[in-house]
Amino acid sequence: MTHGRIPGARIPNYQMFAYCGITFPIVAVGMPVSTFLPPLYAGHGGLGLATVGLIFMIARIWDVISDPIVGILVDRFQWRRGRRKTWIVVSIPLLCLTALFLFMPDRGSPASGPVLLFQLLLLYTGWTFLQTAHQAWGADLAQGYDERSRLFGTREIVNAAGTIFVLTLPALAGFWIDVDEYTEVAIMGWFLILALPISIVIAFSLVSDKSPPHVKDVRPKSLKDVFDSLNNRTLWRILFIEITTGIGVGVTSATFLFVARGVAGFESGASTVLLVFFIASIVGIPIWLWFSKRLEKATSLQIACVYSLICNLILIPVLMYGNTMMFVAMVALLGISFGAPQALLRSMMADQVDREEVRSGKNNAGFYFAFMNTSYKIGQATAVGISFALLALIGFDPEAPGNPDHVTGLVMVFTLVPVLIFTICILLCRHYPLTREAHEKDREILEGRNTQ
Repeated sequence: MTHGRIPGARIPNYQMFAYCGITFPIVAVGMPVSTFLPPLYAGHGGLGLATVGLIFMIARIWDVISDPIVGILVDRFQWRRGRRKTWIVVSIPLLCLTALFLFMPDRGSPASGPVLLFQLLLLYTGWTFLQTAHQAWGADLAQGYDERSRLFGTREIVNAAGTIFVLTLPALAGFWIDVDEYTEVAIMGWFLILALPISIVIAFSLVSDKSPPHVKDVRPKSLKDVFDSLNNRTLWRILFIEITTGIGVGVTSATFLFVARGVAGFESGASTVLLVFFIASIVGIPIWLWFSKRLEKATSLQIACVYSLICNLILIPVLMYGNTMMFVAMVALLGISFGAPQALLRSMMADQVDREEVRSGKNNAGFYFAFMNTSYKIGQATAVGISFALLALIGFDPEAPGNPDHVTGLVMVFTLVPVLIFTICILLCRHYPLTREAHEKDREILEGRNTQ
């Protein structure tokens, strides 16, 4: 039985964690798919690096193309069972049935390129449906300015915890069974298959998805309604900040293993340092929520960007003249700011959904969050292109990351490119118009309109 809630009220903790719990297993579609599956299919699957690279590139292009399409569907078509829940249900077979085959290829048998591509397209489509509907549901649930930051902040905490769990799951299983490359991805696949339906059932049982009876139908009626909603400077500012933060985080991610192995001296154990990073991100999110509650969301994000900028500058002498433990400490400090953009920008986008509904009378939460996901993916892809192009200019060899002739250049790419990007983010956040006061006025208009 779902429990109703007064609009704008504080979400009870049990509903908050039930809603956010869906993000815990879904991380198995993120890092494992991009990190663990390509080497398996390229090597043991016999497809080769070039073929697997092309397949995954096509799949990610489809992932970007499908985002706005899914966003339009999530907003336009709604059923009595729930505005967002129906689309989450649609995602379950796409994710779980596909994972049953994608994460568990026949051991020792050659893989099929077309089959792999088809499976990835289904998996990413299901992921898009789930992520888009879930974030739009969050915007519907939390209507207060600070309550939205609390919800999306909690969502990022659970997401980071899920990432840590997925990364450590094969190591934990290694205490009881022999874990090779096949077993490693199979364990992650079974985690998704078993945990996702359970988390969804819990969320559906405890958290309502229906608008109060007095709320009018605010679905966009046509594609013109949808595309007219893009004519907004604040929306594009949020999207540009999302792209730039995606680049900043993406450059760090793309070059991290090179730095850890070639500069910091981690021949092995670099993945353990990543766990330190994600644990620190869980610790950091409440800090940025504290700032946003006492100041503004955009101001809190500016502070997080300044903090990241300073940490990256400090990393330069640490990497050039420090030791391994100093590097680990700086990774932990850098991790503290990792979740700030994810939490705060999604909360800001939820406020923008209200602003557009005030202007046009239409709720475009699904489309807006889908477009936001596309922006982040563009930022991540751009980050890889920028960082690898700069490394190629200095003649960097990924097979010999510790080459003394290239260490300085590698460190500069790893640190100064994010510094530049975070500077741009700080400037984009200046004079952000959708403040706490502005949002409160929007909510008053919407609640007054809905009760007429």
